Parts: sequence; structure tokens; C-alpha cells
Amino acid sequence: MRVAVSQVWYSLQGAERDVYGPYRYCLHHCYASLLDIRGVQPLAVLPVKNASPHRLLEGFHLLVLTGGGDPDPCLYQRENAGSRNPERERPLWDMGLYRAAREMDIPVLGICLGMQLIGISHGAALIQNVDTDVSHDGTTSAPLFHHVTLDPCSMLYGSLGNRPVVSSWHHQALESVPPGFTVTAISDDGIIEAIESADSKVLGLQWHPERDSTGRAVMEVITGLAGAG
Repeated sequence: MRVAVSQVWYSLQGAERDVYGPYRYCLHHCYASLLDIRGVQPLAVLPVKNASPHRLLEGFHLLVLTGGGDPDPCLYQRENAGSRNPERERPLWDMGLYRAAREMDIPVLGICLGMQLIGISHGAALIQNVDTDVSHDGTTSAPLFHHVTLDPCSMLYGSLGNRPVVSSWHHQALESVPPGFTVTAISDDGIIEAIESADSKVLGLQWHPERDSTGRAVMEVITGLAGAG
């Protein structure tokens, strides 16, 4: 199975930018370890100007959109109200990959920022600072382990039960469920923690399964959608 994975973009400054260009691309080891649970190897999809997302995803069975920084609020028609160092280039690239994957019927797993960009792609907006807006404490300086409540009809319920403990590390979240999706997990303070598409081809998680004990169940579900044994 070939799995396409988006990566973190780091903006470069000064002399380093002059020599190497504006960005450095990075895929954290924890994402590779997550995929290794099911014996699949991640292949990072690097942004290039002369290849369309559709062409880059040819031959892939699954797309994983990873975590990252804040997307520019202009992408969901809002003014900045707490976004930190918002970015446009990576979100636009990742959303292009997502839209191509949907058109190509490739299953998608979105983690943290990945889930947020799925929502933005369908017209949803973000809570720009959950620390101040809903008191979702502890999510920006270190991982916060907390319970979420899973919908019994969710893809993960059979493996994780009603109240799994998950690892969050974020300060933004979906403001509402995007069209064509169902909320399948929610935190005690009301944050949308998981969404699933109506065709069961897209799973979005606000938490980080690569950092907690939910990873195995998540990988079993998402690789099952992609046709892995």
C-alpha cells in the first residue's frame, strides 16, 4: 500500500532562506511510526509547481494530512482573531491534495490541522484560539490527555469504546461541522474532536493518534477503507 503524507513546512529566514529558499519540509518520526503499525510506508508528497495534485496522487491508496501551524483566516473568510503566524501556502497545498484525493476516491485521514483543512475545504470556519474562547487548557505548550465521547455509530467506536483518552496539542478547532460530514467525537468542553464524511471515506481527528494509544485503532480503520488486509 502506498500512503501519501503531507509534511510540516518551516519558513526560513535570512541567509538560510537566501541559500535554500523559503521553506524546509519535515515529516516527524511519530507519523512514520503510526503508519508502521499496519506495515505501510509513508511517502511525503512535496510541493512542486509543475505537477498537479491529481498526478502526484496517482497510484496512492491513502492520503494522510498531518498537523501543523495556523491557516490564514482569509481562507475561511475571517479576520485574524487569535491566529498565530498564520500560513497560506501549506494550507492551500494540502487542501489541493485533499480535493484531488476526493475526486480520485482516495480515502483521507486528517490529523489536527489536517482535520481543520478538511473542514475549511468544505466551507467551515475555525475557532481561532480555543484557550480563550472555550478554555480548552493545556493544548498549546504541551500535549493534553483528556477524554472524548465517541458516537456509537462512528467508525472508531467498536475499537475505542465510548470514552477513550486522547492526546491534544492545538489551539484552534473547527467552529462547526462541515457540510457532508457528521461529528463523531466531542470533548467535554464542546470541541469537535472527530468528523466522518457521509461516504465513510474521510476521517478527521482533532487529537493526535500518533502520540497516544488510539493509533492502532485509527490505522486499522483507515487502512481498511483503503483496502489493506
